[in-house]
Amino acid sequence: MRRSKAGALLVLVLSALGLLVVPAAATTGCDAEGDAGNGRFTIVVLPDTQMATESWPELFRAQTEWIAANAESRDIRYVIHEGDIVERPHQPWQWDRARSALSTLDGKVPYILAVGNHDMDAHGTGNPQWERETEQFNNAFPRSRFASGPSFGGTFPTQLNDSSYHLFSAGGVDWLVLSLKYIPTESETDWANRVIADHPDRKVLLVTHAYSDGARKDRTGQRLWDAMVRRHPNMLFVFSGHYVNAGRIVEPGDAGNLVYQLQADYQSYTDAERNGYLRILEFDTAAGRVDVRTYSPHANAHLTDPQNQFTLTGVNFAG
Repeated sequence: MRRSKAGALLVLVLSALGLLVVPAAATTGCDAEGDAGNGRFTIVVLPDTQMATESWPELFRAQTEWIAANAESRDIRYVIHEGDIVERPHQPWQWDRARSALSTLDGKVPYILAVGNHDMDAHGTGNPQWERETEQFNNAFPRSRFASGPSFGGTFPTQLNDSSYHLFSAGGVDWLVLSLKYIPTESETDWANRVIADHPDRKVLLVTHAYSDGARKDRTGQRLWDAMVRRHPNMLFVFSGHYVNAGRIVEPGDAGNLVYQLQADYQSYTDAERNGYLRILEFDTAAGRVDVRTYSPHANAHLTDPQNQFTLTGVNFAG
């Protein structure tokens, strides 16, 4: 739009007097052409919500209501749940509570769910590592709930939502967010390897329920590192929960790419407010930076120790 001479003069006068206010640039909810902007956007990670679902559902709802309320102002592009959505999978009312909390995000922020051991049918009656059925989870969160979304990529097995991948763009970067079921089998890991290999130009955000305990990989994490994570030059982040701990591992993959492996789980059977914390990851792709904050919307409180509030610098979003 052209500016008149009188308008230009007014701008100069207001500027000189310190009264000129420049409006913020408008943002959109998706990465349309030319929407790289300043490279800033946010991802929210939900650690194990099992005890909130069972005993303090107001905490889970406070989390998703906060995300929905801040989706535009913080440019929240995705929500990643680390698994153990419920505590007892054979109690239908727990799935009802979880579905009610997460439905707050529908149409506002896309989300992906990892299947934890507490989300599997064998929990409490058998061994989820060997008994892999997920009927209750798939009744509550079927593939069809996500398949119509613009970011949906696919699932394994094809008709179930046990493991899944979604595609989105943010900060001028194309992303692949991949969810792997608890202690993934060889066939599930092979599927994940194929998905990553089929999307070489997308940076990968992997979520699986059990991978590391603080700054140490567990047996599953070491197996996944060797069989998948280290092998892909586009692998960037791994998120996990399961262990009541918080920590991070940063190490190079086979191609020299640094992989940021972040673990967090705040569940407590006795301290209600511990179950209200989530992770806020503020990305700045232009600066190669990710600020990680741990926040409880219900308590309006942050955890500020070095394992829960830190900044990752020198992150390579381009290579």
